[in-house]
Amino acid sequence: MAILFERWAADEGAARAMLMRGEVRLAPAQDFDAMVPLAAVLSPGMAVQIVTDAADATNVTCSPLNGGMALAQRLGLCSREVLTHLRWMNGNLAATLEIIADRDIPLIEIADPALMEGDDCHSRTSAATRRLIEQLAPRLGGDTPERRFLDRASAFFLNLWMAAMKCIAKAGEGEGSSIVTALGGNGVDCGVKLGGSGQRWFVAAAEPPEGNLLPGFQSSDRLGAIGDSALVDAMGFGAMTARSLPADGATAAEAAQLLPAAHPGFVRSGIRVGTIARALVSGGMPLDVVLGILDRRGHNGRIGGGIYRPPRDPFAAAVASLAPTTFQTQGI
Repeated sequence: MAILFERWAADEGAARAMLMRGEVRLAPAQDFDAMVPLAAVLSPGMAVQIVTDAADATNVTCSPLNGGMALAQRLGLCSREVLTHLRWMNGNLAATLEIIADRDIPLIEIADPALMEGDDCHSRTSAATRRLIEQLAPRLGGDTPERRFLDRASAFFLNLWMAAMKCIAKAGEGEGSSIVTALGGNGVDCGVKLGGSGQRWFVAAAEPPEGNLLPGFQSSDRLGAIGDSALVDAMGFGAMTARSLPADGATAAEAAQLLPAAHPGFVRSGIRVGTIARALVSGGMPLDVVLGILDRRGHNGRIGGGIYRPPRDPFAAAVASLAPTTFQTQGI
């Protein structure tokens, strides 16, 4: 779809041929400080949202605009309707947002109360999206195509939050650090990077998420885990909020070993952030990721949703590659 969007090919068949001939190269978005959900692809002509660490102006990540709930590129669909929608988003919608977003929007100040309203900032982002649109609304207009789209796009906040998670994760980079700084899949392989592993990915086969499928589909229809949003859960959100938000008893103590850092910006929720791979591979609490399940043939888009549990082997290999430092004595 990105090839057609860029007008590098005239039709789907020609686009597929370009890929097969190697004329277009696919690369992990996170290697370029970008974050894309599910089967989405970020290409040169697409608009991006830029997220910057307020404490470090050099720590910058970007993400494409979220396509909403029906004709989104991230669902892996290829049709004239999806292409038309993609061009509208990167044309009219992007131009409108560029005009009205005339000041920085603090994302943690949106996410923190949204967590208290039931969001997990991955599979549930409706409260955060509503708060975001409220900040944009004074200049957005009450009845425009852009406003109507955003009012229906309950996941619009997600792409911004994915970029924010990458910014926070990058703060864990450093020699010997086993903090997860990159995690994602492409439907075939899943991979992880740690704060101390540099640019090297540690990979394994990407199994499909386990969960509920829409009527008419079966297990063999599932695509393997895909997208960069797995990092959201590795940072303590998504499926991990059941453990990273304040709790009592032994479960809280075990979760604190995996997600030990309380982020000072989350004054209301008190959520803990940042998965420690050493704790993960030691046999403690597992890492769960909430993911959409896509049709592996690319015909039906999202066919369900469930939980993906990344295999421990890539994490173990990544930890084993780290240089011994004093970080080890601190469990990081």
